[in-house]
Amino acid sequence: MPVIKVWCLPKQTVAQLRELHKYIVTAVVSVEDLGLKDEGDMTCLFPPDMMRYGLGEEIIVEVSGLLEKPERTKETRRMLAAMLGLGIKEMFPNAHIECFIYPFDPAQGFWSSRQ
Repeated sequence: MPVIKVWCLPKQTVAQLRELHKYIVTAVVSVEDLGLKDEGDMTCLFPPDMMRYGLGEEIIVEVSGLLEKPERTKETRRMLAAMLGLGIKEMFPNAHIECFIYPFDPAQGFWSSRQ
């Protein structure tokens, strides 16, 4: 299950975070080769940043836990990064946005209570 973390957001209301969450889920699901159907297929986190200076000037998006599969090519991961980055840029037009996709091989170490 991919985990999407969005760092360095400016102060947001719960309603704004829900809107951002909804956009992120829509963007991820729109990349059909990922094979993800809804928010139950991913975890989206907005960790609070300890340093308040500069929040919203640069926003970092990290996607980890994306299991490697043949259909999840480099191009698919690039498309996911672009879909997330461009959408977040629309919501925060003055911010510099960077999106990192980290493919995951469970043979490198993985455990889940859902097994």
